[in-house]
Order: sequence, then C-alpha cells, then structure tokens
Amino acid sequence: MMSIGSPWARGTALRLSSLGHDVYVFDFLEEQCTDYLSVKDPCQAAAVETFKESVAGVHEIKAQLPSKGRYLAAISVLRRIVRECRAEVIVSLYGGGFALMAYLSRLRPYAVYVVGSDVLLIGRFNRWLSRRTLTAAKAVFANGRYLAEQTRALAPRANVVPLLFGVDVEKFSPDSPPASPVRLVCTRGFHPLYNNDYLIHGLALLPEGLPEFRVTFVSPGPSLPAVRELADKTLSPAMRRRVEFLGGVPDADLPGILRSSHVYLSLSRSDGTATSTLEALACGLYPVLSDIPQNREWIDPASPNGSLVPLDQPQKLADALAAAITGEEQRSRAAVHNRQLILDRADSSQTMKTLSSMLEAMVGSHGP
Repeated sequence: MMSIGSPWARGTALRLSSLGHDVYVFDFLEEQCTDYLSVKDPCQAAAVETFKESVAGVHEIKAQLPSKGRYLAAISVLRRIVRECRAEVIVSLYGGGFALMAYLSRLRPYAVYVVGSDVLLIGRFNRWLSRRTLTAAKAVFANGRYLAEQTRALAPRANVVPLLFGVDVEKFSPDSPPASPVRLVCTRGFHPLYNNDYLIHGLALLPEGLPEFRVTFVSPGPSLPAVRELADKTLSPAMRRRVEFLGGVPDADLPGILRSSHVYLSLSRSDGTATSTLEALACGLYPVLSDIPQNREWIDPASPNGSLVPLDQPQKLADALAAAITGEEQRSRAAVHNRQLILDRADSSQTMKTLSSMLEAMVGSHGP
C-alpha cells in the first residue's frame, strides 16, 4: 500500500519485485504524495507507466469519502483485493491511514514502513491510533535511526526495526563536473515543510566577489510560484540570473543533474531520512543541510563532510553557502567520504534484500 506518485515508494516496490516477489500495489486514484508530487505530473508520467508494467498488479481505488474517511470506506475493497491476490503479507509504505487499513484488513502479518511526518508531525488522536496500528504490526521499519527512536517513543511495544530505503548506488554515482561555475542544487519539493524560501533569503545575503556559481531548484510543488516571486523581489538582478527553477524533471534526468553539481541544499524543517539527500551524497555532493536530528545522522563536524545550518538565521545560511562555494578542497574530500557513507549504510540493493528476507521470515513464521 503506497502512493504511486512517490519515487521512493516506487523504488521500494520495484526492488521487492526484482527479488522475486509478486508485488500488488494498492493506492487511491489521484492520490497526492507529500503534498507536492502527483501521478498526473508530466515529469512523472513515463516513470509511473513503467512502474505499473513492472509489478504483478496495480489497484487504484476511487475514494468514496474525502480526506481521512476514504481509508475506512475502502476497507471492504482492500479485503477483496487481498483475497483475489492471495496476499501473504501487507506492507504499508507509510503510517497513518494506510497503516490503519492494514490493521483492519484482517490479513496477518502486516508491516509498516514509517518515513517521517507519519510519526513526527501527528496530533493527539492520530498518535493514539498509530500506537495501536504500529503495535499490532509484525514489524515497523523506520527510515533512519532518529525516526526509529521517535517511533519507539510513540509505540513502545511495537517491533521497530531501523532500516533505510537507501538509494540505487549505480544510478546515483559521482562524476567530475567542470570546476566553474560551482553548481548548487536543491531537489526538495516546494512545500512549506521543505522551507525552500529560506534558501532565497540566504542567497540574498551572499557577499560580492564569490567564484561564479549557479543555483538550481529542481522540483515542483504548490509553493513554487510564491518562492519564485520571492526570488524576483528579493534577489539583486545579478543574483536572480544565477537562480533557475525547473518545476520538475523526469526521474531519468535527476541523476545527471546531481552528477553535474557540486553542492546539495536542503533546509527542511522536519524529515525522516530524506532520499533526496542520500541521492546527493551518493553522487559525492557537498551537503548544506538544516541542523535537525535527522541530518545529524549523516554530517560529522569532525570530518567535515558537510554543513549543518540553524533554521531561520539567513546570515548563517549565507555564510555556509559562501564557504561551500569557495571550498573546493573541502568539497573534494567530502565527496569521497559521502560516497563511501552511502555504500556502507544506504545501498538499496542491500537494504532491500534485508527487507525481503524479513518479510519472508514473517510469512514463514506466521503459518497459513
């Protein structure tokens, strides 16, 4: 059970399929993912169609009720699909409503993958509900160590297993981009949570005389027009010419954009372990990240393999950006460190084998 509009969810389902499992996908028609990606986005169309042809089956269900009520209204449909597919295990690639449906499906075992906002940004009632659905799951996989800690605090009796989705280290690999201009890239979606407007405020405070550089915002999202307008109003003409907004690109284009860049930017206010950050590290980019617990798992001040920046302090962000633009030697050292970090901890060919083995063990131990 997943949002088909989510690249990381598609990647997880495809990995499980490639490992020999019959993967049937359940989603709601026209489901949004993270409030900024949709299966209808032109930049996603080819990847979504390829995905649908690569798994055993896809069930896109029209929601009978709006918002949260759709999960309860679709339980009977899910139960029918489970019977028709002869499903042996349900994997919910998100907590919240999908986890509730897995709980009410009557199929056991089921597993839940929590990814961030489904644990970190929920209210009192949803915390109570999540405690029940996560505790009843055979396993709760958490995409990162900090997220695993927070999930255990939410559901102390749940079987929480830290396990990263990881990234395709062959698809996302380093290159040697030209030394100039220095290219800074942000692949986070345009949604208030991802805080892309903060980057504009930081860029506005950059000093004169820096080496030539360019800034690329890759993704789409509802707040894109507002952030573009902020750039038009806030940045000097010379600075504004250095900044481009792509508004979304096909999945196949993203690795090339990262490989041709030097610095990765993400100033999100909350996260699980951001797949986009791991993709950038796999390509050897130097990260400038918000100083939140999730990002501290990846940036070691003693290395240093990146910069952590406090939220809502544009001058400190500007200082970090300037240091990244001028620090060619530091970027080169970090590139080697960050690539190895991903190979050691977040190679999806390995993490998804672990997921596959654990799901097989769940089914085997549960019996008919």
